[in-house]
Amino acid sequence: MSDHLPQDVLIDIFARLPTDTLVRLTSVCKSWYSVIASPKFVSHHLNRNADDRLLLVRHRTDKPKTDHYSLALDGIDSLRLLKALDLPFDSVGYSIVGSVNGVICLSDDLEYGCMDDMFLWNPSIKKFLALPKYNVTVHSHGSFSHCLGFGFDPVTNDFKVVRVVHPGCDRIPPLVELYTHKTGRWRYISERALPMMVTERCQQAYVNGAANWMAFHRGPFRNTILSFNMSEEVFSKTLVPESITNDGCGMILVVFKESLCLIQQCVYGAEPHCVVWIMKEYGVPTSWSRLFRIELSGGLRRPLGLRENGEVIFATRDGNLVSCDHRSRCITYLGVRGTLCDAFYADAYTESLELLKKLESPENLVVKKSNSTEEEGKLKEAERLGMLNMLESPENPVVGGQKKKKNKNNKEEQEKEGARRISYGGTERELDNGVSGLVEGAEDYALKPRAWFAR
Repeated sequence: MSDHLPQDVLIDIFARLPTDTLVRLTSVCKSWYSVIASPKFVSHHLNRNADDRLLLVRHRTDKPKTDHYSLALDGIDSLRLLKALDLPFDSVGYSIVGSVNGVICLSDDLEYGCMDDMFLWNPSIKKFLALPKYNVTVHSHGSFSHCLGFGFDPVTNDFKVVRVVHPGCDRIPPLVELYTHKTGRWRYISERALPMMVTERCQQAYVNGAANWMAFHRGPFRNTILSFNMSEEVFSKTLVPESITNDGCGMILVVFKESLCLIQQCVYGAEPHCVVWIMKEYGVPTSWSRLFRIELSGGLRRPLGLRENGEVIFATRDGNLVSCDHRSRCITYLGVRGTLCDAFYADAYTESLELLKKLESPENLVVKKSNSTEEEGKLKEAERLGMLNMLESPENPVVGGQKKKKNKNNKEEQEKEGARRISYGGTERELDNGVSGLVEGAEDYALKPRAWFAR
């Protein structure tokens, strides 16, 4: 039927479909796969869905300790939970660096004792990529503090991860390394670093094509904002509101209606409170404007961001996710309860098809168990790409495979190959939906069943 439809009509039809339906359609024929996986269509579909007002929500529960990821619709009056997201690996202890164009960057530095693992994950198409090991580690440089940034370069159509590292937890200027998805490797850009300290494991605010973090100058102490432009690959700094330049309160950066916001959190003293500021013109310090102040009463503890209606999202002392209206001082419980305040996350999210075109043809979209030479070649190619694909359709039945035995020699060879290969080696295992897949760097990860919200 598609042979009788003009391509522009076909594209218009596809653009109206949700991502999960489009993923299934890629297995229908090569021509449909080529259209849906093309960068032009991926961008067109993303822009069409940019106003869906979705929130990516993460919380933790105990017994067993599990981090749950879900999507919620941020309405005017309420937050409606839509679906839980199935993680293809054990995610406990991972921080969310950020999400851009539907792709989420995860790092295992939420808690101390990290193993230097990072992933790019698109839950809409159920695919993730294990990043190669970065250069600056405890083994190579000793103790350090660091922060991470994740973004997208529209000029080169490429995802990038930047890492700012202070060896010894105090070195200025810091070491900086940059990962680009197209090259699949890290490279040093330390010569572009600015002489300031970035707040340890500071959550980025991604706006105007740049990752933004809270930072400070030493001697004399001054709060400032450090930014990294993903296209130009350069750092810049922006002054905070003058009245809080020397303030010792905690500060976080968030995004509200595509503008950079600063939340000043003063937890000590007789009247604990938060003050929310907005930068009306990005990069212009004189455009800072104070929006409102919220008293930290009723168990409010950690601010996470702002909802579409302007309410501030908080994690409470007793483990609830709530939002607070500064005008009425009304607190709304959002139906999510967790056990670790620092594990809560809530930020805007847009579903997309990014990372879809990583396998070369529809035949490679599903990795099948077979003894034939042809199928073994496909398994090796999937292993080389380091991608896990979880697509399944009636046209492509999948037979679950058995877990591979570790190959020490293969592991040693991969370590020598450098940044494009993960040192753990490829692992085949059966997913909970019956799909057999390969992924590099994750042989010990246990796949989790669907995680539902704890009400």
